[in-house]
Order: sequence, then structure tokens, then C-alpha cells
Amino acid sequence: MSKSKQASIHIRCDAKLANEFKQAVENNGYTKSLVIRELMQEYIDNSNKLNLPTEQDTVKQAIRKNDIDKSLEEMASDDLLRLAIRMAQKHI
Repeated sequence: MSKSKQASIHIRCDAKLANEFKQAVENNGYTKSLVIRELMQEYIDNSNKLNLPTEQDTVKQAIRKNDIDKSLEEMASDDLLRLAIRMAQKHI
């Protein structure tokens, strides 16, 4: 990792999750920063493969169909769950 340009990312999470993460990382001999960087890179590498619809895409599709309830019913439950989680995370 280049030392010339660094950025910090601060996140909020449940204290229990943070403590469990810290313990797991320490037990495996890593640092939290290293693990987070690796997870970030893995997400970037796989993001194009996910092909998840955005909230805006879902709403636009429902509006085009002129039937929001029916459009949401047609979505797979996994897609709806991912959509709900992303929307909730934006409002936390």
C-alpha cells in the first residue's frame, strides 16, 4: 500500500460486532486495517459480478410498469432483502 496518499474511513457498527471482529482479527494475527483493506478490494473485484439493482433502478422499473406493488412482488426475495438492507444502511 502506498504511503504517499492515504485516506481514513470511519464506520459505525454494533459494539458487539466490533469487539468480535477485533478478537477474530487478533486471533488470526492480522490488523483490522489489513482485513478491511482486503475485504474492500475483494468487494471491488467482485462488484461487477454482483449486478445488483439500485433502489433507483427498482423504483424506476416499478414506475414504468405503473404498478409498484406488483413490480415488487415480482422481485426475488433475495433481491428485495438486499434492496431493503441497502436502503436501511443509507438511513442509519
